[in-house]
Amino acid sequence: MSSTAAARQITNAYGEWATALQQDGWTPYLLTLMFRQLRGSPTAVARQMEREAERVYGRFVTRVHRNPMAPSSFGRLPVWICSPDFPVFKHAKQSLDDVTINAGRHLHTLSFQPPPQHSRLREPVDEHFTACQNLYVRPDLPLLRLHAVPITHSLEGVVDYALKALRQGLIGDDGVFVLPRSRSEMPVRSCFPHGPRG
Repeated sequence: MSSTAAARQITNAYGEWATALQQDGWTPYLLTLMFRQLRGSPTAVARQMEREAERVYGRFVTRVHRNPMAPSSFGRLPVWICSPDFPVFKHAKQSLDDVTINAGRHLHTLSFQPPPQHSRLREPVDEHFTACQNLYVRPDLPLLRLHAVPITHSLEGVVDYALKALRQGLIGDDGVFVLPRSRSEMPVRSCFPHGPRG
């Protein structure tokens, strides 16, 4: 199988997983994480962005579940599918900083919020991040800003957009990461017993 075909197969698997989550009552959002200038090689920059996404997720998940490590949280934690993205020079109003800082590299995240009965977060995710930006963005940390929008139509198309760096061969399949990290905490395991790549 060619690398392009393999990337498409993996992207399709993530799309099927996303659809299964939505059908089970999870609410999808697209998050965009932009970063301050980071030092080091592309690999080092990627790792710093990954750690920062983990930090943000760790803070956010406690707004959804009081004790994310408790057995009662099993299958009820937000699911984030995170992928690097790179600038496409087609938007005239695109910020110069957005295409120059870290060579334009940033993160797109497909975020799935558990059904309301399993979450103590009462406001929509996009409203939460707008109102509580200061909880996640600090001048001494790499994250520059965090933006969320609800996915109200064409989930498959948004998945394809968020994972286009994988589909286009700009990153390998190991460039996409899923939060929470522990596979035992992942929902819909019956659909993907080994994760979306299985």
